[in-house]
Amino acid sequence: MAGFLAFTSIHSQKQTKRKQMSEICQTLKEVLENPQVKSALNAVKTNLPETIEIQKELVLIEAPTGHEETRSKRYKELLESVGLTDVESDEHNNVWGWIRGSEGKGNCVLLEGHLDTVFSFGDVKEIIEDEEGKLHCPGICDDTRAIAANLAVAKALIDSGIKPFYDIVIGATVCEEGLGGMRGMKWILEDLSKTNHIVATVSIDGPTAVDFYANATGMVDWDVIFSGPGGHAWTAFKTPSAIHAAARAVAMISDLCLPEDPKTTITVSLIEGGQAIHGIAQKASFKINARSNSQAELNKLNDELVRIFHLACEQENAKYGNGKEVKVSYEKILDVPAGNQDDDALIIQATKAVTAAVGLEANFKPGGCTNTNMSIARGIPAVTLGRGGREFGTHTLAEWFDPKDVYLCEQKSILMLMLLAGLTDVSKPIY
Repeated sequence: MAGFLAFTSIHSQKQTKRKQMSEICQTLKEVLENPQVKSALNAVKTNLPETIEIQKELVLIEAPTGHEETRSKRYKELLESVGLTDVESDEHNNVWGWIRGSEGKGNCVLLEGHLDTVFSFGDVKEIIEDEEGKLHCPGICDDTRAIAANLAVAKALIDSGIKPFYDIVIGATVCEEGLGGMRGMKWILEDLSKTNHIVATVSIDGPTAVDFYANATGMVDWDVIFSGPGGHAWTAFKTPSAIHAAARAVAMISDLCLPEDPKTTITVSLIEGGQAIHGIAQKASFKINARSNSQAELNKLNDELVRIFHLACEQENAKYGNGKEVKVSYEKILDVPAGNQDDDALIIQATKAVTAAVGLEANFKPGGCTNTNMSIARGIPAVTLGRGGREFGTHTLAEWFDPKDVYLCEQKSILMLMLLAGLTDVSKPIY
């Protein structure tokens, strides 16, 4: 009987999934037949040269994480220039504008990319276009391409006279990269949520036009410091060493057995310590990057790390037992939540459908650490779509971008927004 019930449940789930996909495909068909949508889809293709010029302009406005002011200001001007209403920025330099829907009840869908890049001031000097049309410049892809594409989407929607049912927000966020820890996305979601219900978010990040992310790999960065009395290597022998305690901790961390499913990883890096070759170390430090596709596993790992930090001190101090002690301090310098959505979630099915609609086959990537994490952590349906085109050397000085057929990214975004926000008098939102 139990087996039969299980079979019945699975069969019912499959039927529900098929029904949902069928409904999404029907809605998408209605959207694709709409003349205004056709106009918008054609516009992003026709206007691609202009979009690439804006991308080239923006990449030369350097925007290291935490220093996005100048690029944000210019992007705000561009959002206003394409006709978005109520364009605003916050104290962090997030910036966004609106395409108001017909519903008028505060439901909105957010389309965003991030303003910041991984590069320092002075790294971006020029754009070199080679004989194949590839654009060589640090940051030309990640995520400058996204914010240029989203601007093109906004312009196409407005110029085509499209009236969504829910409000559409087009935004650009700060502090996505590195120790920024997606805080810009966190801030914009908090701001929008004060007066609106965020129905779904779409982030543009990552390479290719087929890959997408709809689950969130959590990430925690630790800064760990061991400190002790130190002393002369000869005369103060048997004084606990900060380096020895740190080494004990690193050895225990390296011996941890972590699950492969859900994938969980840990890396110790940037280790340093000591003051002289003939001195017992007064200080030693290292940093840790821990990641998991499961928040529960990440929490367990964090608890284990704290235990190890203290145990390493205890072991080093107990070795001599002379009252001299090494102590440890630690802090999380980055904490990005993990989260998951059902594999058959509507937003995942919608992503597969719109990707097929532009002639491509979607590739659902496991995990991912993008601005989508912040939405999923709040229970908001979310997906990260790739920037499209071809790219190489992302996050390196050798980064390049090939814009061939990259307009497919914009076309997917338009169709996703139509499914999520609805099209007045044509189709209802899927949420």
